[in-house]
Amino acid sequence: MALPYPLPVPGGGPALDIYARLSRAVNGELIKVTDQIELCADQILERGGQVGEVFMDNSLSAWNPRVVRPQWNTLMDRIESGATDGVMVYDARRFTRKIIEGERLIDAAERGVRVWSYGGEYRLTTADGRAAFREDMVKAAAESDKTSERVKFGKRRKARRGRVKGGHRSFAMPGWLPVGPEWEPGDDRERVPAEQVEAERAVARECIERLLAGESTRSLVAELNLRVRAGELGCATTTGGEWTVLTLSRTLQRPAMAGILTFVDSDGEEKSVPLAGVDPVVPQQQWEELCALFAARRHGRPPTPTYLLTGVMVCERCGSPMRGHPRKGLAPYPDGSMRREYRCRRNTATDLACGRNGIDMRLADEVVRSAVLARLGDPKHAGRMAARTAAVSERRARLEAEIARWDDEASALSQKTLTWGVARVDRQMAPILAKITALRAELEALDEEDTPRAARANVVAAWTGAERDGDVATLRALVRYAFPNLALACPARRGDSSTARFLWNGREAAAAA
Repeated sequence: MALPYPLPVPGGGPALDIYARLSRAVNGELIKVTDQIELCADQILERGGQVGEVFMDNSLSAWNPRVVRPQWNTLMDRIESGATDGVMVYDARRFTRKIIEGERLIDAAERGVRVWSYGGEYRLTTADGRAAFREDMVKAAAESDKTSERVKFGKRRKARRGRVKGGHRSFAMPGWLPVGPEWEPGDDRERVPAEQVEAERAVARECIERLLAGESTRSLVAELNLRVRAGELGCATTTGGEWTVLTLSRTLQRPAMAGILTFVDSDGEEKSVPLAGVDPVVPQQQWEELCALFAARRHGRPPTPTYLLTGVMVCERCGSPMRGHPRKGLAPYPDGSMRREYRCRRNTATDLACGRNGIDMRLADEVVRSAVLARLGDPKHAGRMAARTAAVSERRARLEAEIARWDDEASALSQKTLTWGVARVDRQMAPILAKITALRAELEALDEEDTPRAARANVVAAWTGAERDGDVATLRALVRYAFPNLALACPARRGDSSTARFLWNGREAAAAA
């Protein structure tokens, strides 16, 4: 920081650095950092010294061991290396509130370093001077301990009433606008406009709903950042920046999204209370489903592609749904893409799947595609399809896909039992199981399914159009309509890719035959 004082010159008196940190006077009045620096500089000159370099750690605790004060560290490096004749502080509490740090200054004083304060000089080369300095350090540390106890008590008291403890404003929550670099505690602040808060709440609600519908966090982040660059209100982070996958997922998992405030009470237990003065962005059940969805995800795995026959085709041996999986250990397809397969994968949550059945994805998709077009190409079937209601079929296909997705999340979550413990997994699993139960009840209540775009005479055109648009729901609906009981027999030998393994009329029909 530049000061209107001459640079130190040899023989012009001791050159002392200044260190300032936010302070309150005895009467409780706030003493700003800039005021401390000005008072200290004037005192150095009045005592015949020279002003060296200035260091300040604004709003950084000198007591909390987790807080790093970069300017203080730089100052101590200068003191211990002999680059300065000493240090001037408004009072000892501004320098440190930790006894161990005060001892570093005492050690430096033995090499001639001088320690001045606004009230005088600490003569650390004498026993009485060191005793007085240490006594001030002890008082400062005790004062910080008492302040910490009062602050913790006050925070718990506020938390029990559902009031936030302060700090940075959370996304979609009311609060203060960010401050500039020149702002200091005690300066006026401006509240976030109500229309911005409402816009952020709408964006948060949209993101949660789309994630629960199956969209990936990465695609949402990409879209949000495009909207941020376009200047759309409510899309930027609280600091005005862009999103990352980590910041978006953490933001949406905050309890405040459900109108909840969580805190650790004096007994060490985590408790939840309604957040005072703030309406939930989404219902608590919906927020818990989102948290369970994130908890079940394996960190670092890529977004799962949508497989045509996942949940549509079952294993002939055990009746469990066949699901799509990547095969990283096998050679890729000729076009270079990763090889994938449908497998009756053993589910650790239920232990129902046999895990002994599988087939290459592209082979299975092509065989089923040809069979569907051949069967539904019959005018008799096409006419029946055209008579059905499109909405029912589309809803059924989506329900099946959503159930399959939540089943996968439950399976992934159950694998964390050893590391998380049963109690934590059970808490995260409860909303997932409740969601699956509700979806299955809704699925059972539907009328006979329909094929939305496939309810036309030209089945080939319907299938081609759905493939072009990536409309997997319509493709699955077509497969279900053509082969509602599709099953896959276990391979007769290793690498068995015979089309005879496809049981078009289901397990029961194959067993009867």
